[in-house]
Amino acid sequence: MVPETQSESHTELKISQDLNLSRTNAFPSSTSTKSPSKSPSHSKSLTSAQLKDKRNNPALNLPFFTNITKKILNDFYPKHCPNCEDKLLTKEISTRPELIRCDDCLYLTSRLSYTPLHHFKLPMWMFGYVLYESLIQHPKVVTSTELSKRLRISYKAAALLKKRFQCFASDQLPKYKQLTFDALNHEFKNFSLPADEEADVSKKMENKPYVCADTAVLYSASERANQGRKRYRHGGATASIYLSDKLGGKQVGTLVHTIAIKKGPVFFHSVSNQKANTLGPIIKDHLPLQTPVFTDQGYPWLWGIYKNHRSVNHSAHSKDTRYRWARNRWSKNGVHNQVAEGNHRLLKSAFASYCYIRPENSTRYLNEFSFLGNATVFGLDVIREDVYREYVGECSSADVRDGVGKDGVQRGMRWGSFRAPTEGPSRPAVGIGAKGLLS
Repeated sequence: MVPETQSESHTELKISQDLNLSRTNAFPSSTSTKSPSKSPSHSKSLTSAQLKDKRNNPALNLPFFTNITKKILNDFYPKHCPNCEDKLLTKEISTRPELIRCDDCLYLTSRLSYTPLHHFKLPMWMFGYVLYESLIQHPKVVTSTELSKRLRISYKAAALLKKRFQCFASDQLPKYKQLTFDALNHEFKNFSLPADEEADVSKKMENKPYVCADTAVLYSASERANQGRKRYRHGGATASIYLSDKLGGKQVGTLVHTIAIKKGPVFFHSVSNQKANTLGPIIKDHLPLQTPVFTDQGYPWLWGIYKNHRSVNHSAHSKDTRYRWARNRWSKNGVHNQVAEGNHRLLKSAFASYCYIRPENSTRYLNEFSFLGNATVFGLDVIREDVYREYVGECSSADVRDGVGKDGVQRGMRWGSFRAPTEGPSRPAVGIGAKGLLS
């Protein structure tokens, strides 16, 4: 005879096949009294109605963000009827917000096709939410993790949603580049700095846009990633973004080139090195040849292209033996690149929320940050498709600095006159006056 206590000790627990150690599956004796109808069913997936209720956040004004998405699509990606002499499609369908039709011939098409929202499966209001939150939170970035929690979607869906917004920003950023180029071309027409490089340029640059260029390492490869090896193949800041040759020499960090204008637009580019063949075309594409450009001494080749180029020596030593560095090594005779340095500090503080970005994805993230920064300077109305086309058509005869279109929209003005407040816009920059949150 086996004692009763010993027989109880040999009792085995029944574990389900899915290895779910919940009280329902692992301890049948404690749940035997419960009815099977009340046990949770983990295998059933959510229906479309349940999924829609899950995504509906009562704290968000969904029609407001839907209207933002519609306005973005109408202003930046307008659809025209092929049967009615390219008439603008404006008729909406109440039950299908992604469709739009012609008023005359009832030609039907998708307003999402051939746009950054092509084959967009999420609700339309989510794109408007990302745009609105990114604008009002800039320079703070909106991460995919934050979007997944706020919108109640998976991280993968949030990452794809952010990628679509980055594609939209990358698509519109060249318009800001052209506006900046034309404004600088008008501002520095027939402009020249003193021939003496040691002359003070403070009075000459008074009330003029101050243009700076510089490079900085955003993400680098640590010695731990290199397993203690030295990166002797590359020199300077470029060395920190590559692994050692014995580890493959792959680029794992991000080197950022910045073109910044004081109290104005800024453009970030992901580059692989600091050579003239890499940085030269970028600078020439953004700045007219007569523009005064201020850098450090990492651009010795730039003077042969830009005659108004000036540089400051950040490694200048003091003539006084009591000090190692010169007191004017950051700013000398009105020449400095603190505008680019300040934007580097802003960029690094903001991108700390991302932890790490792969080099192949860095261009999208930098384009997004540049677009949001320039949107707070220029606004969004100046790059609307109809306004921008009118601006390009009249660019040869219009005054870039004081140009105002027929609809009263300012184009290509000095950015200091319509720079947004530091606390962010008080209302959406796309022209919708309602608030995004329920009061």
